[in-house]
Amino acid sequence: MVSLSGVLFGTMAMVIVLSVFNGFDNLIQDLYKKVDADFVLQSKQEHLFDVDNQFLQTINNIKGVSSCSEILEYKMLAEYTDHQLVIQAKGVDENYIKVSNLYQNLLLGHYLDGTKNFVIVGNGVFNKLSLKLLDFDKSLRLSFFTGSKTLDLNSAITTRSFYVSGVFNTQVEFDNTHIVLSIHDLRDFLNFSRKCSSIEISIKSSANYHYVEDRLKSNFGNSFIIKNRYEQRPFVYKMVQTEKLAVYLIFSFILIISMLSLIASLVVLLMEKQSDIELLHVLGLGLQKIQNIFLLIGFCITFLGGLLGGFLGLVFCLLQDKLQLIKLGQKAFFIEAYPIKIDYFDLVIIQLIVCVLGFTTSYIVSRNKK
Repeated sequence: MVSLSGVLFGTMAMVIVLSVFNGFDNLIQDLYKKVDADFVLQSKQEHLFDVDNQFLQTINNIKGVSSCSEILEYKMLAEYTDHQLVIQAKGVDENYIKVSNLYQNLLLGHYLDGTKNFVIVGNGVFNKLSLKLLDFDKSLRLSFFTGSKTLDLNSAITTRSFYVSGVFNTQVEFDNTHIVLSIHDLRDFLNFSRKCSSIEISIKSSANYHYVEDRLKSNFGNSFIIKNRYEQRPFVYKMVQTEKLAVYLIFSFILIISMLSLIASLVVLLMEKQSDIELLHVLGLGLQKIQNIFLLIGFCITFLGGLLGGFLGLVFCLLQDKLQLIKLGQKAFFIEAYPIKIDYFDLVIIQLIVCVLGFTTSYIVSRNKK
């Protein structure tokens, strides 16, 4: 019973913890979907590149592509009253609302409507600069270095006034670093022609993700880097996967420790049944068959413990998902309870780990001829 309980609770804990990690992973993906497109095209050679209608039409003609948007990003200094902040100005065209969900996450004000020199800012930028919506008396000033070779610092800096029409809140670092404005205003401010830093692409919900990715790489792979959602945020997703692998290793080690109780149970059983073993041996039952009996007993204990632990862990995860039984210690403004996402592939892997450990332990103990 003790060995069964050890395997049961070890398996149950592994199911619950991995489901929580999957929940956080899913939460992170949902957060970044607010600002990241399905695919991004960036030049291999230079930060900026020229685009034309034929280039964009080639992208739109790929089966499964829903829309694409011209993007121009440039680092600038933002000033408002006595406050200053280095920000990333992101110029977007009219199709941006089709490739990003940013417009759905407006906290205050309204989205860009084509009015010249209006911007929307992240909630973090809004607070750090102490901005006000539609403040026509005190404008938001954006400045950048022109790169001209002159000793006069004033002539090397270009400044223009903009007005805040909206504030977005995505709960990711985008809120603290970005200001979004019309790409036409940004090009005019920078004195650029039709230049872009990237092209953001959205696909239809029914589209084959890998087919679209392969077509983009075959058409533009020689000159452009094509990034999917995971490649746009490699550090974030690799960190989550690394932590999940660590959970597998840690709980596998805990299960190995719990197998010590199984070893003890089998050893005690072997000692108690010595007279029965000798009797069976005298009656003609071979040593290997006797060993297989104890192997089967150990494996059955492990299998039953793993099965019950997996079932109870699954039930707990379903209850947590529906009823939110366990709350986060510190209340977040967008999530209150631990998120849960049940991955049935993980459940299969957990059962395989338990069965392999149980079989190996039982085999080693049962084959001990002493």
